[in-house]
Amino acid sequence: MAGTPQTTTALVVLLLPLLAFMVLFSFGKRLPRRGDWLAIGISAITFALSVYLFTQTWNTATYHTRTVWFSLPSIIVSDFTAGILLDNLTVLMLVIVTFISTLVQLFSVGYMHGDTGYHRYFAYLGLFTFSMLGIVLVDNLLLLFIFWELVGLSSYLLIGFWFERPAVVAANKKAFLVNRVGDIGLLLGLFALYTYFRTFDLEALRTLIGSGEWLNNNFIVTYSLNGEPWLLELSPLLLTLAGLGLFMGCVGKSAQFPLQIWLPDAMQGPTPVSSLIHAATMVAAGVYLLARCYAFFTPDALTIIAIVGAITALLGALAALNQFDIKAVLAFSTISQLGYMVMGMGTGAYDASLFHLTTHAFFKAALFLNAGIIIHAMHRGLHHAHLENIDPQDIRNMGGLRKTMPFTFYSYLLATAALAGIPLTSGFLSKDAILSVSWAWAQTMSANGNLVYFIVPITGFVVVVLTAYYMTRHMWFMFFGNFRAPFNVTQIRFSAKLETERVMLVPVIVLALLSLGIFFSLNPLSFSGSWVVNGIGLENFSFGLLADNLMQAITIQDNGNHLVHIVIGVASALLAAVGIAIALIKYNRKTSEQLAGEQLNSTFARLSYNHFYLDTFFNTSFVKPVLWTATTLYRVDKRIIDYTLNYGSKWLVVLSKMVSWFDRLVVDGSVWLVGALSKVFGMLGRNLQNGKVQSYYAYSLFGFILVILYIVLF
Repeated sequence: MAGTPQTTTALVVLLLPLLAFMVLFSFGKRLPRRGDWLAIGISAITFALSVYLFTQTWNTATYHTRTVWFSLPSIIVSDFTAGILLDNLTVLMLVIVTFISTLVQLFSVGYMHGDTGYHRYFAYLGLFTFSMLGIVLVDNLLLLFIFWELVGLSSYLLIGFWFERPAVVAANKKAFLVNRVGDIGLLLGLFALYTYFRTFDLEALRTLIGSGEWLNNNFIVTYSLNGEPWLLELSPLLLTLAGLGLFMGCVGKSAQFPLQIWLPDAMQGPTPVSSLIHAATMVAAGVYLLARCYAFFTPDALTIIAIVGAITALLGALAALNQFDIKAVLAFSTISQLGYMVMGMGTGAYDASLFHLTTHAFFKAALFLNAGIIIHAMHRGLHHAHLENIDPQDIRNMGGLRKTMPFTFYSYLLATAALAGIPLTSGFLSKDAILSVSWAWAQTMSANGNLVYFIVPITGFVVVVLTAYYMTRHMWFMFFGNFRAPFNVTQIRFSAKLETERVMLVPVIVLALLSLGIFFSLNPLSFSGSWVVNGIGLENFSFGLLADNLMQAITIQDNGNHLVHIVIGVASALLAAVGIAIALIKYNRKTSEQLAGEQLNSTFARLSYNHFYLDTFFNTSFVKPVLWTATTLYRVDKRIIDYTLNYGSKWLVVLSKMVSWFDRLVVDGSVWLVGALSKVFGMLGRNLQNGKVQSYYAYSLFGFILVILYIVLF
């Protein structure tokens, strides 16, 4: 595929992680240090090349190289192309993915040290990175789907890395199967678009959408296919269903309601894997898919997307309120923040959602890696104390860690502030952007007096309070009060001078610093000046949208909301402060013994802890009926079908023997008897004609006697 130097470099960026996977998987055991230096080195090179592509592309040019992949001999099928597309969104995602992947792999040197599958772990990370980079770089939906499934396979391998544990095997199977449910919708959606427009190419699809027009409530597109003119007339319902099919892929991959049940269980994998999945790769892929296909969504589809995102944001935040596992809190937080992004996409906050995806990548990666440091430290302390019956991930067993692990505390605090949306942090900017545009969307949609649309942005404000509350609770349990595990807190330190290995500490400090708003906007209190928002806004689209009229109306409304922007920013900060205050008031009064014995005493707390029993619902409504059906069919197969076949075959053998006996004795016997009689009669006839006169005389006399007897007697 001949192309520009930029697209050639992008192809190198794509293939380098695949090379790392192949080398480490095949020869990792034989390499020095089991090849971790190779994995980190290749990841660092891909990051450097991604930065180069960023400087060449960002707000400068778009590079697109494609070639014919394969052709089919048909006048109604166009050539299938494959190519690489470099624009602002692509290079932004490239930098995020490669940067966080590099830091995670560096962190893993300390976290995974001594693991028996060390080389296999780094090989899987290479495959994971390759798959995600493929999603980012390819220019058509068919290739995107192929890499989409590779991401699913990679996550299956990484979540189930410690496959000797039953819970891990259950978790990776659950993640894989639930994601396949969403992928069925994605496959139907992209095939629907191909059926209508005869191409998978994203640029070609956006051009066709941009050239169409609404006429008599139908969407009319005229285009040429293999030199033949085509006139396409599509109803809004068909276009909405095609868009919702694409959205189903996001529902599965980005853990949206009701398919968010797999993500909390995915915490069974190594903590650095959780960081990579939650921050920059797998779950972000769904939001990236919405961004890439934004032109294909009708206003009705966007409304459904906004509602699903709001529900997910609320349920995730409510579920995080009463979790005790350090990683479970962060997992449900990720579900909630992904809901924010999807809600923003549905309400027209395209750039704000991608901005939140960017900021969330850094502070959520910092939180998970810090959680990894704490879990690693707790394991160390339990090992020294020879204790095995204490859960190292239960925050009720922690406390007072801010003095023992100060670097971890301050980096965790900074990332938590960003997640809670505290002013001067990146999270405040991106959340404020989503809430502002969502409010403008609600104003636009309720122009006819139907105020029900305001439920969506109000849900966003409620989530701000809940997020600040559960993260403050989370921090209080871990870092304040007294240490509650039955051993000396100093035993969790790596050494007297170091709280943990430097190779683990450096990545979290870097990521925590990137949680500050100044890195994304010169005015850390206003998102309007953010270089991210200005670089990926809808105004940079060179193509039309199916929801173009709605987007223009929202933009006009948002541009007129000068005072509303200020009110929303202040309200967001105050609501975060309210959430923090409620948590402090509640838990500051509790003693260490009360914190260590914290229980779920209310019905709501049990609902929250059990994720509103969604797992139970799906298990009862779908899993058990499917298993019962499978078991019943198995029994029918074994006890009826197999029984019938087995005994039928035996009776068939008996019948065949009887037929064989009949054939030999009756059929063959009759044939033999006919032959024998013919032979006997032939012999008699031959004897009558023996040529002897005496015989002829005797036979004649015998015949004469018989005639006389007949006359006399009768």
